Amino acid sequence: MTENRSTPAMLTAVSVLDSLIRAGMRHVVVSPGSRSAPLAYAIAAAAEAGALIAHVRVDERSAAFTALGIAKASGQPVGLVCTSGTALGEYMPAVMEAYHAGVPLAVLSADRPERLRGSGVNQTTRQASFFHPFVRAEADLTSYPEQVEGEQTQAFAACLNALTGRSAEHWRKRSTEPIGPVHLNICFDTPLTPSGRFAQMLPQWAQSLLEDYDPQAEGRARAARAEGSGLSSAEQRWLLDSLEAQADLAEFTPAHRTVVVAADGAGEFAAEFARVLNLPLFAEPSSEARHGVTSIPHYPQLLADGSFAPASQIERVVLFGHPTLSRPITALLEREDIQCAFYAPRRASWYEPGARSFVELSTPHELAEFAHASSVATDELADELADELSWLEQWVAPARTLQDECLRAIAAYEHPDAESSVDYTDYRNRTAGRSYARRVWQDAVAQSRLMVLGSSNLVRDLDAAAPALGEPAPARVFANRGLAGIDGTIATAIGVSLSGYYPAGVDENSRPMIGGAALPVTLLCGDLTFQHDVSSLNLPNTELLPELRVEVFDDAGGGIFTTLEHGDMARQEQFTAAVDRFFTVVAAPNTDLARMAAGFGTESGVEVRIHTP
Repeated sequence: MTENRSTPAMLTAVSVLDSLIRAGMRHVVVSPGSRSAPLAYAIAAAAEAGALIAHVRVDERSAAFTALGIAKASGQPVGLVCTSGTALGEYMPAVMEAYHAGVPLAVLSADRPERLRGSGVNQTTRQASFFHPFVRAEADLTSYPEQVEGEQTQAFAACLNALTGRSAEHWRKRSTEPIGPVHLNICFDTPLTPSGRFAQMLPQWAQSLLEDYDPQAEGRARAARAEGSGLSSAEQRWLLDSLEAQADLAEFTPAHRTVVVAADGAGEFAAEFARVLNLPLFAEPSSEARHGVTSIPHYPQLLADGSFAPASQIERVVLFGHPTLSRPITALLEREDIQCAFYAPRRASWYEPGARSFVELSTPHELAEFAHASSVATDELADELADELSWLEQWVAPARTLQDECLRAIAAYEHPDAESSVDYTDYRNRTAGRSYARRVWQDAVAQSRLMVLGSSNLVRDLDAAAPALGEPAPARVFANRGLAGIDGTIATAIGVSLSGYYPAGVDENSRPMIGGAALPVTLLCGDLTFQHDVSSLNLPNTELLPELRVEVFDDAGGGIFTTLEHGDMARQEQFTAAVDRFFTVVAAPNTDLARMAAGFGTESGVEVRIHTP
């Protein structure tokens, strides 16, 4: 341990923020605290210069998930600032989600000086490496900037690389390593406030941040991202080449027993890839590929049906995104008789190398070759599969039948017959949830709203009921599927909405300008998810407000467990009470979700709708 008082706290704060802002950080979420004051004063200066947008959240967990939502929707690094002590621990759930989902969060934790570690001084704990192993890089900045570049400088540079996806060897080159959260633990000695030359320097420094910043370009990029994930230049080239020269595809023996799985965060290219190759597409609601013309409704049901022959005939799987939603997809990816290729322009954030038997392919051309390379060696069987649409149609027809059945059930629920004997309270009947989820989805489409999906039942109801086979879908759909927890879902949705804002310099009177607007977002969630994060509705009146509609399906408890094996256990008298208490968690009689929501007022930019089946 070394003692170093030579680096003023404000110099450290400015140096760290300068690098982050110039690397593309446009938003930062601050949790108030005293030890982090140098960062707060520097952030305030950058915000007043119109180079940064700052948000304040008293609740650290809410702050972290707000930052997560902004980073998810914008694709840019978002800062997260807290003081020392327990505040840091509140960030952990969001950091874990960011790690597994590949989201660029920059956690800036203020720490006591290095000399006070282990001394029992107030709010002093072991903060260095606190988030290990759930960050892509970390730096313990005990005396930064260094007089001679050394270990701290190198560690900070690694953090910038992990946030931006830049190569460690050359900043202008793209890294193949996963993007993800980083932790900058920053030691601040007193004084913690700017004085003397630092007070004079702050405005000049903040103004310099605008030298290489183009607000108009930032606005265009934000608007384009709100319309969808888009295609990379390589994907665009492949698509054009494939459409202009279909003969190239004919060089391979078609394997019509290939399917495409578009899981969470798959992106629009998954739908285009399946369309060009006429392959069945299994698209989760948060894949951004649900609109694909080959998107198969009710694919989990078809995969789980032992009598449905095509499910057992699948030879190859092309995977986009992170699959966590359905057990039939998990079972499909675990089959030893199937080869699976994962589309990986960048290494996946959600599994470690060697943990899966996937073939990782980084280009669309390689992926197309894999999809078309048949394991069939006989001319007879090749002739049998010669019709390029036959494999797809084997899935489309039964999927339409299941879809029609689902729609008839929804119609019967929404317009009940007096003689109907259907028990909609039966845990195995998800018609009420499907009806609500489908209606919310269609409203989002009609009103051009983005969607955020809570975990548990509603996202699965939506997977079953949302239109497919070329029907329109919301421009972007988000879900915290990295770990699929219910933490911070409202805050995440608020962050997605706030991502529409961007700093736009200053006006003629040197007042900061904010460009863009809150993105219209609809959150679909269950009652427990809502209750778990209801405090995120407490938005300070000094802050930018979202445009958020929260659609809550109140089925009075943790219904997801009754759809798993625990539902069968609940029907056994011996275990009924245990399942009710430890899994279902039936809502207390005094729980009133509408009153909870109303208690936060109506001026927050958040509208809450409670639906009771």
